[in-house]
Amino acid sequence: MAEEGQIQTGSSSGSEAVTGPIRRVLLISAGASHSVALLSGNVVCSWGRGEDGQLGHGDAEDRFSPTQLSALDGQEIVSVNSGADHTTAYSESKMQVYSWGWGDFGRLGHGNSSDLFSPQPIKALQGLRIKQIACGDSHCLAVTMDGEVQSWGRNQNGQLGLGTMEDSLVPRKIEAFKISGGWRHTMAVTTDGKLFGWGWNKVHSILSFGFSQSIIL
Repeated sequence: MAEEGQIQTGSSSGSEAVTGPIRRVLLISAGASHSVALLSGNVVCSWGRGEDGQLGHGDAEDRFSPTQLSALDGQEIVSVNSGADHTTAYSESKMQVYSWGWGDFGRLGHGNSSDLFSPQPIKALQGLRIKQIACGDSHCLAVTMDGEVQSWGRNQNGQLGLGTMEDSLVPRKIEAFKISGGWRHTMAVTTDGKLFGWGWNKVHSILSFGFSQSIIL
């Protein structure tokens, strides 16, 4: 079912869909009920459920067709990622990570739990050269070009890798190299090629370690 437009079929909710020259899709990311895509020409568009601001258009309206995210025009975005109900984008030239959407548990990285209905820069990551961003259900991680990893958001199963189960409202440094965020767990590869997993492990989502307790690093 696609009652809120998360599966794009060409129908419209009254908002202007992406028009103009044909553009290539460079990146696409899907959340729980919304999607975001980066098109050639540094155009970002989003569609689907918008109740929590995850589409970034400044309102809570659903979009039934890919709609250009005008707030990011001219920002030279090179990557986009979706969590369950939040979204991030990175501008390489400005060295700035933007986030918006549902803010519960600090998943947006702005030091609070407020929802954001349009993209806002994450101050703690400003000036960092980002290599990769990964979003789970309600947490995010970012890897810099220098190999530094920052994590933030919900941490009830230790998925932030901070050694605690406390949420982090702002990005905090952990040790890893490449990262991937699951629903309530995280996987990472270190610079020496070792694979680590931590967080929720009830259904052995963290490899096959032979037990089902959450793993806190």
